[in-house]
Amino acid sequence: MIPQLLTRFGRPTGRSFFQHGERYMSSSILSPATLNDFGKEHVTKGLARISDGIMVKGKGSYVEYLDGKKMLDFTCGIGVTNLGHSHPKVSRAAADQCMNIVHAQCSIAFHEPYLRLIERLLPVMPHPSLDSFFFWNSGSEAVEGAIKMARALTGRQNIVTMQGAYHGRTFGAMAVTKSKTVYSDSAAPLMPGVFSMPYPFWHQHRLPPSTPPSVLTEQCLYQLHLLLSQQTSPKDTAAIIIEPVLGEGGYVPAPKEFLAGLRAVCDQHGILLIVDEVQSGFGRTGKWFFIEESEVKPDILLMAKQMDFL
Repeated sequence: MIPQLLTRFGRPTGRSFFQHGERYMSSSILSPATLNDFGKEHVTKGLARISDGIMVKGKGSYVEYLDGKKMLDFTCGIGVTNLGHSHPKVSRAAADQCMNIVHAQCSIAFHEPYLRLIERLLPVMPHPSLDSFFFWNSGSEAVEGAIKMARALTGRQNIVTMQGAYHGRTFGAMAVTKSKTVYSDSAAPLMPGVFSMPYPFWHQHRLPPSTPPSVLTEQCLYQLHLLLSQQTSPKDTAAIIIEPVLGEGGYVPAPKEFLAGLRAVCDQHGILLIVDEVQSGFGRTGKWFFIEESEVKPDILLMAKQMDFL
């Protein structure tokens, strides 16, 4: 016997239930003038904002606030809106998909847009060996998946990350993020087995900006040699993870010789090379992926929100 569903709307009967619910959800005692104060009181302080304005629309490179003010959006939706806000083709595709099916569970069956996306991604991958795809919800979760995969494939635990790196704010991603302490304040103990090495950025080495890339590369690879001989043995090291263009740590592209040096160390010791192109991928550096500049093959390539224009 199917139980009778009782709700705060009363006893539902077919379509009237949804009509009643729609009216209930759309009603609000908040006026535009009080929305801001409501947000300050009830939205978590865990995410900082640079303003208390309320965005209501976006078109192209501009966003519009509740008070009618328009502003040029230099954040690009934190890297999401490569084609601008409310691009008609993107918006139409999203709406059409919602009218077909919203949650086609990939653990139950294939669905066509999933496979069509892979079809478009394959030709632009920086190496033919990158031919197996795992889609989830965010860049942070891509990092989590990469860490799990590296540990599973190698049977090792430790991960080497770069000073100044940003890889996300979920628990494993936060452990390999070294750009700001604010991300991990009060969250200790973090995921164990993470070791840091310097990035070839002159500022990290207290050297002048004119320092040749070859000098920075030599210093960093020597520090990696010390790390693998003094702190995390190669037999315990699953992966090295790197942003080929350091993001929050200074927006610094890695020299080609440094990326090639990392690849050589990984090959020598059976360590996986994880390349995080969430910020630098999909044409932002002149190629589909910055790693192509060095012709270095990643074992795992991370991409995320910037895929929206494919």
